[in-house]
Amino acid sequence: MQSRVVLVTGGGSGIGAGIARAFASQGHRVAVVDRNEGAAEKVADQIRADGGSAVAVVCDVGDPEAVGRAVEQVTAAFGPVGVLVNNAGFAKDNNVLDMPLADWDAVVDTHLRGSFLMLRATAPAMREAGWGRVVNISSISALGDDERVNYVAAKAGLEGLTRAAALDLAPHGITVNAVGPGVVQTGMTEVSAARAGRTLEEHLRVQARSIPRGRIGTPHDIARAVLFFAAEDADFVTGQILYVSGGPHG
Repeated sequence: MQSRVVLVTGGGSGIGAGIARAFASQGHRVAVVDRNEGAAEKVADQIRADGGSAVAVVCDVGDPEAVGRAVEQVTAAFGPVGVLVNNAGFAKDNNVLDMPLADWDAVVDTHLRGSFLMLRATAPAMREAGWGRVVNISSISALGDDERVNYVAAKAGLEGLTRAAALDLAPHGITVNAVGPGVVQTGMTEVSAARAGRTLEEHLRVQARSIPRGRIGTPHDIARAVLFFAAEDADFVTGQILYVSGGPHG
């Protein structure tokens, strides 16, 4: 794959950081986009220390003006974005009856609205180039999960956006796909453990028992799937959802 400009949202930690580092290791120019400036800078610094090319960009993906500024900053630094990875997100879990409207809005705005805004801001340059890759990071929770109605709805919506945008953009040489991680050990794992009333170690043991592969996923597992969808020769694969979860499980 020739060197591309890759924009990764939520790139300052967890799965996003793993994806950013994976693209950089393949020789791509990576924009690490995150709300947390220190986290984005840390990942960009690590990439540069390893000989890669990276820039840190601060952005709230739910804010259309901030998204526009971020894409302009990336374009000025590296050129037009060729690969967009919509990974930004977080959890504010609760059941449907107790979900505060503010928590619903916050999660949906970041996962779903933010992905739409970033896609809308980067796709015109891809269309002009006649080539582009968009990879949305969904979740196995899109299939249904208790006590996290906002997160499930946002991820299910993101998968719908993936399929619809794939149809709209296919004639322009742009593919749109999604990767749905299962249980992956990141900072959000600690939040899930606390919600379940377990220590992190206990939570990981319990989760591993429910996974056919017998282990917890890593950001590297997800990054490899994202790299596949972004590849030059994945041109005939679009509108697809790939669950990377260690085997079918609920």
